[in-house]
Amino acid sequence: MRLMNSRQATAERPVSGRLARALEENGLLVIVLGAFAIVLVLSLRKQLVVDGWMAIVSGRWIVQHGLPSHDTLTLWAHGHRWIDQQWLAQLALYGLWRLGGLKLALLVHALLVTSGLAGAAMFARTRGATARSVTWIAIPVLIAYYPVASVLRPQSFAFPLFAAVLWLVLADARQPSRRVFLTLPLLVLWTNLHGSVVLGAALVSLDGLVGMVQQRRPSGRGLALLLAPWACVFASPYGPHLPAYYEKILVGGDFKHFVTEWAPTTLSGQTAAVYLIVLGGLWLLGRAGRSAPLLDQLAFALTSVLAFEAVRNTAWIALVALAVLPPLVDRLRTPAEEPARLNRILSVTILAALLIAVAGVAAKSTSWFTSGFPTAAGRAASEAAGPHGRVFASSPFADWLLWTRPELTGRVAYDARFELFSAAQLQRIAAFQGRVGNWLRTAHGFSVFVLDPRSNHALERSLLRDLPARVAFSSPQVVVLRRRG
Repeated sequence: MRLMNSRQATAERPVSGRLARALEENGLLVIVLGAFAIVLVLSLRKQLVVDGWMAIVSGRWIVQHGLPSHDTLTLWAHGHRWIDQQWLAQLALYGLWRLGGLKLALLVHALLVTSGLAGAAMFARTRGATARSVTWIAIPVLIAYYPVASVLRPQSFAFPLFAAVLWLVLADARQPSRRVFLTLPLLVLWTNLHGSVVLGAALVSLDGLVGMVQQRRPSGRGLALLLAPWACVFASPYGPHLPAYYEKILVGGDFKHFVTEWAPTTLSGQTAAVYLIVLGGLWLLGRAGRSAPLLDQLAFALTSVLAFEAVRNTAWIALVALAVLPPLVDRLRTPAEEPARLNRILSVTILAALLIAVAGVAAKSTSWFTSGFPTAAGRAASEAAGPHGRVFASSPFADWLLWTRPELTGRVAYDARFELFSAAQLQRIAAFQGRVGNWLRTAHGFSVFVLDPRSNHALERSLLRDLPARVAFSSPQVVVLRRRG
């Protein structure tokens, strides 16, 4: 027994020694990333919104009926082709709900989001960047990353995959290796999780193109990296229909004019960190000149353009900046000696606080996570609609109603899958919510209205007066109106 204990202690000592050394060298970075993770975990009750409800509704539909081809969930999109490109992420989130409820799905979401950041930071460290420089870049990165990444949705699965693909291609650009071909199965997986796989494929193709340009000749390896990623992008049960889907989502979607996250990124208090990252990064790369790897420059430029094209894309430039900019910051400053003992103490403290936060949130009841979606409101809407009534719900509540009140399936006007709707239908939604033109005509045929009283207060008052309607349920989060008569 003593011999076994001695061997165990000998085996464990190097591991604990390496862990202590890692905390001493990376203490400040661990503190910053740990603090981000704590904030994310403690705010999970606010991160279950429309996209999360849509995902688990779709996941349940897949389990019950198989992969969809045409919509039957809503009135206005009924019969429209439904290319459910994110089917695997939806199935995974529904599976997490089956295993541990909404809290498990949300905690896994927090892990996925944080792992994307950690992967980008680790890559910078493997390239020789000091922990302090990585931390300096991480501060604006976290501010830019949080608004988009914090929300539970299928995109959550894309963040660690993006970090992994970015790591492989940037490492390959410095020292070519067969490991870069691991990006191909990652892209196949990503293809069935989220549409941002197109960005991952572009990075792998850029790696192949840059390699051939630098060698000044085409090569089998370069051509494989240039072309194979795009075959992976169509490795889906919806493969033949994906070109039209990507074209609408990435290029020609009319919903970009109506959905805030798809609108161009303009300068504001919330997006100032994105501007700082892009402008500061361009200055660092310009100062480095040719000493900065070409693929680093191209990846940063590509994700910068995407970040300004749509608010939803700002998370990608944050991860790229965290991976490529810290070594350039080290050129501006003399490395400081890390306070090893203090780093170790603070790192252990922040990690312990993170564990406490996770345990505390995991102990919460489901109602804590769904406080913004009162059960009584869903019940009131269903009772007011009866067996045949139709429901007009503003987008924050449509998928929640479909999830909690499945008897309303096929009787809700529309939900968050805006890519299914025509431009006329989207304009109709906007006109109704803004009370523009003949907006009241849209209310014809609907007996129940579910609105957010904070953003739809004027619409609520107009419906009560002009429809006319009465209040069936009211709370600070949601109001349910029922047409009189």
